[in-house]
Amino acid sequence: MNNVIEIKAMSKEQAITRALKRMEATPDKIVKVVEKQKSRSFIFGLFEKEGVYEIEISKEVVKKEEEKVQYTQGEEKREVPKKKEVKEHRENHKEKTHTEHKKEQPVVESVDNSKVVEAKAKELLEYIGLNLRVDVNKIHERTYLVNLYGEDNGIIIGKKGKTLNSFEYLLNSLLKDYRIEVDVEGFKEKRNETLRELGKKMAEKALKSNKAVRLNPMPPRERKVIHEIVNKYPELDTFSEGRDPKRYIVIKRKK
Repeated sequence: MNNVIEIKAMSKEQAITRALKRMEATPDKIVKVVEKQKSRSFIFGLFEKEGVYEIEISKEVVKKEEEKVQYTQGEEKREVPKKKEVKEHRENHKEKTHTEHKKEQPVVESVDNSKVVEAKAKELLEYIGLNLRVDVNKIHERTYLVNLYGEDNGIIIGKKGKTLNSFEYLLNSLLKDYRIEVDVEGFKEKRNETLRELGKKMAEKALKSNKAVRLNPMPPRERKVIHEIVNKYPELDTFSEGRDPKRYIVIKRKK
């Protein structure tokens, strides 16, 4: 009877490699590979969720060379789609996405579309595999605040709020007719206090060193907090350089 094992991996090839290593087998002993759960790779490489593959490995020591070649060629045909098929798939996906956005985002907003924003936020969270509750409030025309709550709040926040900023950026990219702000259990107010302290510290550094000080890339909302603090120093000038999402602040003495 053949050996059947389950392997978690980001791709079929990676699953096969791990299975062969675990079973100390050679490629010619692979009998069948079944994808039981698809892997997920999120934009910017922020989230990755391995898929589950069921791999059957033969106990036979010897395989005919012809069978090995046939298997390899068969895999290549299944795994490598033609350029034309890839192009058609991308065009169909683009057209489908455009149609969905067109349906969900009316040109003129006459009602509260919190449900539209909530649905898209939940869809994005489900895609990246995070368990969070979504609460949406309309701040003013076309501007919505999305509050997230739950056991995965630490994951969505990330280091210094970097993952949260990326999630907010992506949600705004999906809902281009709106301005979306995302917060997790009041994290942003705490982050604002940290940014105010950072702004003061960097302003003092620029005054003391008489050299330009460059901060790490920040989203527009966080850059605004730094600008407001530095603008309280009449001797200093502050401006932004680069392009989002890698736009950063420069602080230097006025000429």
